[in-house]
Amino acid sequence: MRRASLAGILAAAVLATGCFVEIDEVADPQPAFARARADAARVQGRPGRPGHLEVLVYDRAERELVRASLPMWLVRKIDDGDETLLDFGDEGGEAAERVRSRLRLKDIEQAGRGILLEVEEEGGDQVLVWLR
Repeated sequence: MRRASLAGILAAAVLATGCFVEIDEVADPQPAFARARADAARVQGRPGRPGHLEVLVYDRAERELVRASLPMWLVRKIDDGDETLLDFGDEGGEAAERVRSRLRLKDIEQAGRGILLEVEEEGGDQVLVWLR
């Protein structure tokens, strides 16, 4: 299945308390990304440890927008000791590949609240990852 890796993470998120997963078919993801950037800006620089890892992925070819909110304790459980943390499967195309190659648990735990990574490809695939 095309979404096997992301589906596993999302299934774990749904089963855990405090998780939120939403998958929608949309033609224009820009309003969702604008809201996500505003959410990240509101918490940027606030003191304290982040409680959730937020991920927004848009796959233009499928016109699919996936948003996941994972509590940090679950993020730590998902980490398998490999250098990468999130595997989007084939979702998000090149944008997801660029995020996958850069996002590691050790980096997340050192980061503060706000945007961690944002990638937008010419083809329209997008990924935004932030902590709140």
